[in-house]
Amino acid sequence: MYFEILLSPRWQALLLSLSLSACASMPSDWGRAEVAQMTAERGRELPKTAEAQAFTERILRAPLTAEAAVQLALLNNPAVRLETARLGFAAAEVYDAGRLANPVFSASRLTSDDASTRGAQVNLGIAVNFVNLLLMPANTRFAEAQFEAAKQDVAAATLDLAARVEAAWFAAVGAEQLAQMREAAAQAQAASANLSQRFFEAGNITRRAQAMEQAAASRARLDALSARAEAVATRSALNRLMGLDAGQSSWTLDARLAEPLADDDSPDALQRLSLDSRLDLASLRSRARAIADRYGVARRTRLIGGVELGAEREREFDGSVNTGPTLALELPLFNWGGGRTAAIKAALDETEAELDARVLDVSNAVHLGAAQVAAAKARAEQYRSVLVPQREVIVAEAQKEQNFMLIGIFELILAQQQTYDAYAGYIEAVRDYWTARADLARVVGRRLPSSAQAAEPTLDPADLLHPDDPAPATHDHGGHH
Repeated sequence: MYFEILLSPRWQALLLSLSLSACASMPSDWGRAEVAQMTAERGRELPKTAEAQAFTERILRAPLTAEAAVQLALLNNPAVRLETARLGFAAAEVYDAGRLANPVFSASRLTSDDASTRGAQVNLGIAVNFVNLLLMPANTRFAEAQFEAAKQDVAAATLDLAARVEAAWFAAVGAEQLAQMREAAAQAQAASANLSQRFFEAGNITRRAQAMEQAAASRARLDALSARAEAVATRSALNRLMGLDAGQSSWTLDARLAEPLADDDSPDALQRLSLDSRLDLASLRSRARAIADRYGVARRTRLIGGVELGAEREREFDGSVNTGPTLALELPLFNWGGGRTAAIKAALDETEAELDARVLDVSNAVHLGAAQVAAAKARAEQYRSVLVPQREVIVAEAQKEQNFMLIGIFELILAQQQTYDAYAGYIEAVRDYWTARADLARVVGRRLPSSAQAAEPTLDPADLLHPDDPAPATHDHGGHH
């Protein structure tokens, strides 16, 4: 009502056009669709389901694969919701930056101490912050750049979580296989200890030899208990990453690691790929550009303080009415805006330095990650093609010698025990290879290109521990690639 009374049609039309041009809507779905697109471009599809509980129950009914674990984590882990919620703050900044500040209404009523004066002096006014309008394009650009950076941060956190879940899955599978191997070795050593007890009672071995077998059985049992505890710990860690509570931890693992890939990615190629794929780097670049733009605007407008344009209507004591425009201008006498400009320049320097440091970190991390993958692969190959076959030959030959009574039964059992240790070392090396690859993918910022290769599964621990025939040497590792 006061707005229509106080302002002339020309002022009304001007402020109405400014208000309409400044209307900004909230960004659609807080940018979630763009986040999903960024992750998909880097090899990680977000789960598309509105029924999280039903999806989770269906997935957990089957043996858990690495991809299924990642999907559950992206759906259930509270960290994903936390990161997504932060998009709302950035979206709100975009909304606020694109709107005019609300007009300020003022009113006063003054009475006179002159008894002959009738009525009162009434002043009504309305004013609009002109600086807000002047800087609106720059503020909108800054808010939109910050919103883009926020989307990149959320997508980067999503990819990071997926890589951590994948590494946790490999760790859990490897720990389960090792636990099975150690438990089988403990059973074999326990059988050896029981046999040594009978031999000792029959007077065929010394007390020292019998005690050595008993101690070896105790050591194997301790190793088995430690391996099982590690398997439980890795399952718990994976369960937490998937966003599941303790009551949902009865799932089964697809507990069989794959052989190392035939061809891994070139470190140089991964270095180049990481600079384009890492969304945290893209976020820092977006922020640096936004702050640089804001710094330029601050330098050009540093002398502009508060400016308010408005209109005022004044009714005098005698009943006459005066109307007209008003201007409130902050004079830059004491503060010339140098502090504000310096603060923005410092923020720009800080962001650029953080970007340079992050690039260095990524470069060195990719180099180290690729070296760790290569080292684990070399260890696995040495076990597979050299040590394990050698141990199997020793067991086969020891079996022959024991059949001809050239060696004792305990020497054969020791050879078998050492073969189990070689199997366990092989599984550890394969596990380290796949966890190193998952960590490398996390550093590169996307799924590795070499992941498209088909991978053959390693030997199942059940096959190693319960062979079809009694001779371990019949397990041919030469056909696994």
